[in-house]
Amino acid sequence: MKVHAAALGFLALFATLGLVAAQNPPTREPDPAKPGEQVAASQEREPDVRAITDLLASFVKTYNSKDPKALGALFTPEAEIEDEDGDITRGRDAIVARFAETLAGSEAGTLAVNTESLRFLGTDLAIEEGTASLTVSAGAPPQTNRYSVIYARQGGRWLHARIRDEQPDEVTPHEQLLQLEWMLGEWVNESDDGIVKTRCKWSDDGNFLLREFDVKVEGRIALRGTQHIGWDAQRKQFRMWVFDDRGGFAEGLLSRDGERWIIKASGVRSDGQSVSTTNAFTAIGKDRILWETLERTVGGEAVPGNDQYFLVRPAPVPGK
Repeated sequence: MKVHAAALGFLALFATLGLVAAQNPPTREPDPAKPGEQVAASQEREPDVRAITDLLASFVKTYNSKDPKALGALFTPEAEIEDEDGDITRGRDAIVARFAETLAGSEAGTLAVNTESLRFLGTDLAIEEGTASLTVSAGAPPQTNRYSVIYARQGGRWLHARIRDEQPDEVTPHEQLLQLEWMLGEWVNESDDGIVKTRCKWSDDGNFLLREFDVKVEGRIALRGTQHIGWDAQRKQFRMWVFDDRGGFAEGLLSRDGERWIIKASGVRSDGQSVSTTNAFTAIGKDRILWETLERTVGGEAVPGNDQYFLVRPAPVPGK
């Protein structure tokens, strides 16, 4: 079977982009903090631990429901919030106004909290430390920072007396790429046009995922290439660079859309024509990926139709 150069060009581009992004399942939002599981409280303090656990869960739920007045009710009248820049908001009314402004903006996001420690400073005081994560939009990594909270019991009820946010922890490119470590190893796609195999490994410094691919047609290697995947610190997205051994190349950006990943890529095929694609990837089980073409152009002209195929991990070799 002789494959037309244009078909091979498409196959090559899809091979280089096709495995970039689908197997990683949707990140589960961390449960609200469970202080009772983080500390060894004496038996007489267990009711207080449960009350503070419920208070923190209410804070997370109320924040995510975007209700500033209800949030204010979880603070003492004289409470303070100190942000990572050292600015302090004092008093319940000012705190309500602060949350009203924050929650009305596009950066309000979805909050998740993980408690690391809770200890009591007296009968009616406790301090908690942990990390808070804010997810602003689908596809963007959460913004994470450390925090501490002083709780005070007033009128028999535990309330927030002071919250202090610390500077966000810097997430390294390697830590970002851990979202895509499912790509490590081998994948294969077989179609009437040929067989595409890929192999993925970490770079020596752990800051890139390196992929090699080859396309076989009628049992012979028709094209080989490489792909680098790294973290774009400015755009807060994954960026990809692809080169094949016939002069084709492409560059793309990856973002998340619910349960699937979207890749927008553009480049030049090995036959010299410019090409751009928008692809979607969805995990179907542990070792299978649904790939779809949403849009594509060649030489500036739109190409009609949607392509779909499945990517799978190869079966293990008997005896290994």
